[in-house]
Amino acid sequence: MEIRQLRYFTAIVEEGTVTGAAKRLNMTQPPLTAQLHALESELGCQLFERNGRRLRLTEAGRMFNRQARMILGLCDAAANDMADYRQGMVGTLRFGIVSSVRTTALFKWMKGFAKRYPAVRYDLSSANTYQLIDQMQYGQLDAAIVRTPFSAPGLKSLPLRREKMLAVGNTAFFSDSPGREISLPALAKKPLILYRRWENVLRNRFEVAGCVLRVFCLNDDAQMTLALAENGLGVGILPASALSLENTPHLETRTVDDAGLTTEIVALYRDQKLLPQCTRCFLQYLRENFSYC
Repeated sequence: MEIRQLRYFTAIVEEGTVTGAAKRLNMTQPPLTAQLHALESELGCQLFERNGRRLRLTEAGRMFNRQARMILGLCDAAANDMADYRQGMVGTLRFGIVSSVRTTALFKWMKGFAKRYPAVRYDLSSANTYQLIDQMQYGQLDAAIVRTPFSAPGLKSLPLRREKMLAVGNTAFFSDSPGREISLPALAKKPLILYRRWENVLRNRFEVAGCVLRVFCLNDDAQMTLALAENGLGVGILPASALSLENTPHLETRTVDDAGLTTEIVALYRDQKLLPQCTRCFLQYLRENFSYC
């Protein structure tokens, strides 16, 4: 088995056809098909099944896809490390960012790091927490700035900041809640817009407070929560720093008055031995300057 065969295989997976993968790889279809057959023969199992003109992974193919991406991720990391070694402290920082952390604090971190290491370049990915975790486990990213709650077996974490949750909505929703805070019983009377992965956490906190969570809309993106709230559809539940994502002059905010309802900004990363030098330096920079700021 050769590394190029793994790259051929993942190209076919991503394109869905041998023809599309051959075009992407700048090669003709027959030798690519021959390499696929040779790989299946060596592994002793069928990796794809046909669905019309498209190829679909078999169960064995899905298992091999995870392993192939992990191996390719390690190969890329090794190549990056060698480039760092040859050229000094340079390289590409491959990390992901969830939408609710694309705020002033993050840009402050990046600006300070870029000033210290001007030769480092950046390859940024934006997705939700679990999509970024998948990319890290496939070796496509070296680190990611995400929010709790999440489950990320095999990855290490560096807590950066703890935040309270805010209730965000049009003025009419808060006519019965003067002041800067709002209780869970008061929120229970309102149509709530919230992150899908926070549903169980919120439901548990509401039960502890002796009330029932009333969900108007579940979604997976801070910007969508803000847009729905700004259009008067309900009250969004968001971490404090997410409000700097958009100009929201028509929204009022209240801090959710519940000590158990907080969220953390966390830097996730793979085993340090597998990380490029620039990523290790970035994590160290965060530890020194912004851990729990």
